[in-house]
Amino acid sequence: MDVLILKALESIRCGFLDVFFSIFTLFGEELVVAGVIAVIYICFNKEFGERAIVTVLSASCITTAVKSGVRRLRPYAAGNVTKADNFLTADLDADMSFPSGHATASSGFFAALSIRFRKAYIIAPSAVLVFLIVLSRLYLGVHYPSDVLAGLVVGIGMAFLWALVYKGFYKARLYIYLGFAALTLIPLFIPAMQTKSMFEMSAIALATAIGLIVENKFIKFEDTDKWVKRIVRLALMALIAAIPYLLLGLLPETTLWFKFLQYFVTISAAILGTPLLIKAFKI
Repeated sequence: MDVLILKALESIRCGFLDVFFSIFTLFGEELVVAGVIAVIYICFNKEFGERAIVTVLSASCITTAVKSGVRRLRPYAAGNVTKADNFLTADLDADMSFPSGHATASSGFFAALSIRFRKAYIIAPSAVLVFLIVLSRLYLGVHYPSDVLAGLVVGIGMAFLWALVYKGFYKARLYIYLGFAALTLIPLFIPAMQTKSMFEMSAIALATAIGLIVENKFIKFEDTDKWVKRIVRLALMALIAAIPYLLLGLLPETTLWFKFLQYFVTISAAILGTPLLIKAFKI
């Protein structure tokens, strides 16, 4: 059934649909979703931004760990369909198909958004967007239907799980997230699961967990409704993240632990440095 669905979608490919689905697959890129969440957290709604961070990152860590352990070949790599080639599908790990990271990140974010605000005008567009994002992965030939289904289960499941944590264990929520982030270190010592993606996700999860705890306890920056301040905050965050990432990127990448360090330092700098400057200069 997986292959039959992919072949049906392959048979309707055309120039218009290639562009159409490439746009929606871009919306589901984990870096794009992470960027949107970071902007929400720093510039618009700190409370929901935090919830989105812990939801999407914990879900993405689970998906990355499963990907690293299962190593399922993508449909095009297995010879079942051809891949729709563009810059969004050019640099994929051929054996990291199950589950879909796009399905996980997008469903986790939009499910968290829908659960938090519970408005029809949010829930309906969110459902449509997630559907188009996961459909784009099938159309492009980079995932099986079972890949995106598993990603949806992880993303939506984690959104509901964190909703329960925020409702019943609010004061302990960030320490629960820290405990989860610490568990992501385990795959880094299992040879079969030592992938670049796993090292990156573990570093990001640990850095955000520590950063959120420190910010919540000591810094406590507040939201702003001033657009000038929002733009300044966004520029600061981009600059603070770029400096350590680029500087460390100049050094030779000898091991995967160096990649872990690069991401840990970058995210730590952004999630702590930006709130510190916001609070210090009343931005």
